[in-house]
Amino acid sequence: MGMEIEEGQRFGRFVLLRDLDGNLQALSATAVVAACETDTGTVLLLPGGRVVQVQQPLLEVLSWLDTRCR
Repeated sequence: MGMEIEEGQRFGRFVLLRDLDGNLQALSATAVVAACETDTGTVLLLPGGRVVQVQQPLLEVLSWLDTRCR
């Protein structure tokens, strides 16, 4: 039985989301170094210079990463 994952769903200390290529990403909220809104959504900068793009607005993505309300 599979579980449907929605963009921005929390799973423990991780945020599950799909990038622009359709790949599922599990990001630790504390691993995001920076976030920047673009014309197509939000770009997240991770350690080591890895970049993940998602199609949601910056404020929505930041709400997923906010560990204070979890």
